[in-house]
Parts: sequence; structure tokens; C-alpha cells
Amino acid sequence: MRGGIAAIGLAVILAGCAGSGPLGNEVLTGSINPSTARLVIYRSSAMGFAVQPDYMINGQRVAGSQPNGFVVCDLPPGKHEVAVNNMALNVNLFGGSDKASLDMKPGTTTFLHAQPQPGLTLGIVTLSQVAEQQGRTDTASLHKIEGACPGKA
Repeated sequence: MRGGIAAIGLAVILAGCAGSGPLGNEVLTGSINPSTARLVIYRSSAMGFAVQPDYMINGQRVAGSQPNGFVVCDLPPGKHEVAVNNMALNVNLFGGSDKASLDMKPGTTTFLHAQPQPGLTLGIVTLSQVAEQQGRTDTASLHKIEGACPGKA
């Protein structure tokens, strides 16, 4: 009986993680259209697996922040506001920001690492920009999450 309950519990936990879809080393290869800018938001940690607020680009929901997953959007070059839609009343106890203002250049890829942090009531997810090589390394074994990207170029 306990084994069955444990198996169900494990299945529920894993259901919240990005476990299907192509891997980063399959999707994020080659060059992009030189007239667009690519944004990759990824979450490599399963810590806080139950906390999955939405990623927002320019105020539009793109996808949920699933552990071990990434979302990729090809956007028009220029300024874009990226945010994590954390619970409004939650307080971030350990710093970091859940917002990023980006000025994206044509033909480039920008990586934002989404990291779960303890919060006052629930966990929150913060964003930090990382170098392209670090982002490519981090996303190589993560699964792509389907998203609804704004302003498809």
C-alpha cells in the first residue's frame, strides 16, 4: 500500500517538471534569422517544483516556469520587458528580481535563468541574465516547453 502511495506521489511530482519535448541541444543549435532576436528563459532546478508562475514577455503570458524546462521566443529586436508572475503578496526573502528589461540586438540570443527562491508565504522565481555559452550549457539537457510568444517576427 505504501509503495503505491509513494509511486503516485512521485508521479505527481514529476508531472510538474518538463519531461517531454525536444532537448535544448536539439533545438538551440545553428543560427537564428539575422532580423530577429532570440530569448531563452530556462529553469534548471526542480527545487520548489510546485511553484510554477507564468513567464510574461511585454505583459503577455508565454508559458509556465516548469522545472527542468525552457521556453524560446524569437522576437523583434529592441526593448522587451520579461517578468515572472509570482504571487503578488509574496515577499522575496533572498534578493534577486522577478523582472528584467532587455534591449535585444538582431541575430543574438539572450538567456535568462529562472531560479526558485524561498518567499515569505510560498516560493518565488527570480530571473538573472547569463552569458550565452553558460545558457547553452545549462539548457542542453532541458526540455522545451511550448509557449505563446508575443510579436512573432
